[in-house]
Amino acid sequence: MIVAFDATAIGSGLGGDETLVSGMLRGLLLCGESDDRVHVLASEGARLPDEVTGDPRVALERVRRRAGALHFSAVLPFWLAQLSWRHLAPDVVVTNTHAPLVTRLPVALMVPDLSFEHLVDGYPRATRIRLQQLVRRQVHTAATVLTISDFSRDDLVRTYGLDPARVHVVPLTVDAPAEPDPAVRAALAGRGVEGPYVLYLGNLHPRKNVPRLIRAFLRLRANEPRLPGHRLVVAGRPWFGGTAERDAAAGAPEGSVVFLERVSDAEREVLMRDAEVLAYLSTFEGFGLPPLEAMARGTAVLASDVTSIPEVCAGAAVLVAPTDDAAIEEGLRELLTDAGLRGRCEAAGLERAADYDLTRTGRAMVDTLRPIALRDPAQTGTLHPV
Repeated sequence: MIVAFDATAIGSGLGGDETLVSGMLRGLLLCGESDDRVHVLASEGARLPDEVTGDPRVALERVRRRAGALHFSAVLPFWLAQLSWRHLAPDVVVTNTHAPLVTRLPVALMVPDLSFEHLVDGYPRATRIRLQQLVRRQVHTAATVLTISDFSRDDLVRTYGLDPARVHVVPLTVDAPAEPDPAVRAALAGRGVEGPYVLYLGNLHPRKNVPRLIRAFLRLRANEPRLPGHRLVVAGRPWFGGTAERDAAAGAPEGSVVFLERVSDAEREVLMRDAEVLAYLSTFEGFGLPPLEAMARGTAVLASDVTSIPEVCAGAAVLVAPTDDAAIEEGLRELLTDAGLRGRCEAAGLERAADYDLTRTGRAMVDTLRPIALRDPAQTGTLHPV
């Protein structure tokens, strides 16, 4: 099987896309055959996983990172054309969110979620329209559609009228925890991350619902005498330059809410291990990886009871309605003051996170791509404007 894999999301600074694409590529290599070949398109300067750069089956090419419109209309189609000119045409092309705008090759298109269809205010208008117009067409012209949860699969089938047999789930990977670095822990303490704390980890997109979490935490801290020294640590950067999160913390006691912007992998490791609770109250997710990452490190989780999150957490977290202020406050109170409940969640979380390993991701990739690679080329040899 010859695969062309667009890995330019790695190094983009979009954490969710980077994690998704890295896991798909690593899993494909782990579970693929020894005679497979994977052509990887990566961005200049991006650090790829060692499993990729050290694999003899990988042929790596670098390009300058371009805006999405230019990448999918010019850079990616040109690279694929070059492969064909060099008699290296792949059996299948793997892309994330969008496909090359014109190609003769069968595409396995990853669509993680349809938040841009359901959350009108969740994206700038131009971004939302681009996503809607392109994805609506491309899911019908792709050879197969990949997604990351049963929830997203059902949503794609229902929203776009897709044949369920064409939509395949490739779950995300939860990597094994690394050893925390004491120097990193000390540096974080110097930035205000010390003492017991609740952690939010992820981008600051409106759907992540972080302002509501901040307000609930501050009310609880003010009214619960057992939690006077607790902090809320918010680790992530705004997607669209908004200030809603900092506005929600305006007037809070000094040091009670700590903003860290985007953090390194080493900082993530310390934050997730040391937090008493990870709070993830998103109103819409295709998967929701941070809860599982926290579970893998023995940290209890408070999460939303909507979209994919109950599927992913599967009874290992305390779930609340993400728009119910009182429920969020009570969920935080229960987890922070009840050590027994917290311990049960920690134990259940370790078991749940273990279900999402790299082999599971890789087997899903191989099982989906290989039937496409074995098709008669005459079935997929026409030019498809997508």
